[in-house]
Amino acid sequence: MSLPIKTLCINPSKLSKSNDKLILKLSNDLGIPIKKLRKIIKKNKNKKELYLKRHVSRDIYLKISSLKNPNLYFINENKRSYLGGRSFSNIIGFTDIDDKGQEGIEFVSNKILSPKTGLKKVKKDNIGRPIETLGILKKPIPGKDIFLTLDKRIQIIGYETLRKYITKYKAESGSIILIESNTGDIISMTNYPSFNPERRSEYNGNKIKNRAVYDLIEPGSTIKPLIIYSGLQNKVITESTIINTAPGVIQLEDNEIKDWKYLGKVSPRDIIRLSSNIGAAKVSSKLSKKQLIDGLTKLGFGQSLFINLPGSKTGSLPLSSELSHSGHMSLGYGYGLSLSLMHLASAYTTLANYGDRVQINYLKTNNKSNKKDNILDRDDSKKVLDMMRDVVHSKDGTGRKAKVEGYTVYGKTGTVRQIINGKYAEDKHNALFVGILGDPEPKYVAAIIVRSPKNREGSGGIHAAPVFSEFMQHSMRILNGISYVDNR
Repeated sequence: MSLPIKTLCINPSKLSKSNDKLILKLSNDLGIPIKKLRKIIKKNKNKKELYLKRHVSRDIYLKISSLKNPNLYFINENKRSYLGGRSFSNIIGFTDIDDKGQEGIEFVSNKILSPKTGLKKVKKDNIGRPIETLGILKKPIPGKDIFLTLDKRIQIIGYETLRKYITKYKAESGSIILIESNTGDIISMTNYPSFNPERRSEYNGNKIKNRAVYDLIEPGSTIKPLIIYSGLQNKVITESTIINTAPGVIQLEDNEIKDWKYLGKVSPRDIIRLSSNIGAAKVSSKLSKKQLIDGLTKLGFGQSLFINLPGSKTGSLPLSSELSHSGHMSLGYGYGLSLSLMHLASAYTTLANYGDRVQINYLKTNNKSNKKDNILDRDDSKKVLDMMRDVVHSKDGTGRKAKVEGYTVYGKTGTVRQIINGKYAEDKHNALFVGILGDPEPKYVAAIIVRSPKNREGSGGIHAAPVFSEFMQHSMRILNGISYVDNR
């Protein structure tokens, strides 16, 4: 929102002839070195009006006004105030001193939010101050309001949950996205660390970016449910197919595929529950290269999601004609492509809708069509979701720490090495968890990333799943309207 604020103007042509006492007083009140202030006045001595200090505090306004000098006066302006603080700052973004959007939603919505200036004819006194309006030549038009789908309460929950766990894990950063699957509305999208929107000195670095859409990552094992879906849909596997992962390693010409432990013979359900790289790679290799790439493309990978957020990236998918044997298998466990956390959330939203794709959005509109495109088979989507339930609710699933009391969670963990200077780092990982929650039908999708946890080797099940659990446990109390206050 914009609030009224004062800007100090001076008449340099008159002040250049003022005594030193006034200039010294002005220098002390404004905190401007006297040499610098004299230089400003001298440089502009032929002008009758100069904005000396924009958006002054009430304290400065009272001090300067008390001087009662006609060559020092104030005009009314507006200044953005961000009531959401750090929890919203790298989503909302910020404006410059003239209220022009520079980052975030402020930037992409600048034309909508900005007023159109008017024009009036005024009479001025002998030192250039307006003293009378003679007529309105062009009426000003105020900027329009926009309304976001984000829930302020849940946004704060997301930010505080991230702050707690990023600090605990000594991690570099983290992001959360929460989407209502039926509508595509983004309920929360938050990043930590963030910045104080009231301090312009903090407007720099990665913390001003909405990293949920800005950062490109490899999805790692979070892609496995989608690979299993493609296998079922293209009939290269069934639910009862058994894949032998022995001897626990696949040696390729430029790569080695291993599981986190020896898993022996696995079914598609086991591949998802236990997160078998070898199993997923073998399912991927059963698909033709075209089937594999077409399936991922259908889900929006390597494409724009048309959300209209600054910094949003399309990511990349290899061409099927250029895919090597090693690359063919590596895609099965989420290496060899790039996407944003929002891409993952969007793909899982389609899965949560049993194959119906909705447009992801952050703006409330009165004419929302809620159009759905069916792009996945309903029955196969349900089969995969049932497999994903075991990730969280079975005794040996990799996402056991993502449980949310009172709800069914369908999820998948992911752990991915980061690429540093063109090579996979041994000690830097992205920990991921994407979960779908709701009873009796899936209703909400939350995607979590924790970047470079340092308290131990990165793990989606250890670092991202607990973030999901705590965030969704608190959020569902709001989304389901549970009250802990006796209203009788």
